[in-house]
Amino acid sequence: MHSESMDVSPHGVRALWRKARGYPMSDSARHSLAVQLGDQLLEPADVALWEEVADDDSVPLEFLFAGANDGDQLAEVLQRVVEDRLQDERRAEFRRHLKQRQESALRRRKASAAEEGDAKEEKWRSYLQKPAVEANFQVHAVFDAGTRMRKVLGCRVSMSAEAARDLGKICFRHVFESDDEEKDRLQALKWYEDPFLSCFYGCSCVLTVVVVLWLCMLLPAVVRRF
Repeated sequence: MHSESMDVSPHGVRALWRKARGYPMSDSARHSLAVQLGDQLLEPADVALWEEVADDDSVPLEFLFAGANDGDQLAEVLQRVVEDRLQDERRAEFRRHLKQRQESALRRRKASAAEEGDAKEEKWRSYLQKPAVEANFQVHAVFDAGTRMRKVLGCRVSMSAEAARDLGKICFRHVFESDDEEKDRLQALKWYEDPFLSCFYGCSCVLTVVVVLWLCMLLPAVVRRF
């Protein structure tokens, strides 16, 4: 569901959140957006768009927390958790861009990489010129969204389009991340940070060990027969 470019207007970001409906949140997003309410550590069951905010400049989102007993502090704690998580994401993005720029500077020493280096340098300048993102996080309501059998608390909030898009990349990266962003992120990953490669190499090692053990058991029997 990636696209070459993303519409970062409130309308465009809302459209992306509509696309994300029905997809499960990533496990890492659930863990990083967990809220501590007393002795309860609650992970969000879902984050989705809701449509009842009149402000066209913001993106309205609804968090659902299963098992919550008391929502008195939910709004304040959730705001702090979301804003901290967005800051972490921006710091990680800055480090990723800085690393790419440093690697590009090394490659520019070679004449064949001059054009690529210029493109990377231009991307770095464009990134530095981007204005700081203001979350404009606002809580509208905390409500009981559960049943008699299951306690669920909902928290309806709104935030700026830029912050909502960053949150979307945390929760539903496959929907909110553009092709270029995905390419840059994957290029910055080490092999052990890539889930696919980690699984592939891990399985390959296990299979290799199994084959070696099988050969060790088989060869003595073959030698005795001959």
